[in-house]
Amino acid sequence: MGERTPTVLVVDDEKEVRDYAAAVFEDLGLAVLRAASGEEALAILERHPEVRVLFSDVRMPGISGAELAARAHERWPALRVVLTSGYVGGVAVEDVEFLPKPYRPRDIRRAVLSGLDGKP
Repeated sequence: MGERTPTVLVVDDEKEVRDYAAAVFEDLGLAVLRAASGEEALAILERHPEVRVLFSDVRMPGISGAELAARAHERWPALRVVLTSGYVGGVAVEDVEFLPKPYRPRDIRRAVLSGLDGKP
């Protein structure tokens, strides 16, 4: 039948920020899963192989966004990862897009949808 809706996993330890990003993705017609930590995100990725994009804050307690991105790429090489932060500098992860905070819906759209281009 039709194509499945791409799924995005939004990871941020601040609920308001996580909910804002999730709402933007939902408005774009994407399916959204949410995690409050890197640890929770890894568990969700294990249970949900349909996740195509990981959208994560960099600065979080426990597993940082950069460490989460590295672990996710190691386990799921095809996963698109977009990191975001209000603090710039010090983040260098191969094959990861960076989106500075504060971001607007159009910024999220450009950063995330540009990598989906109809790929399965």
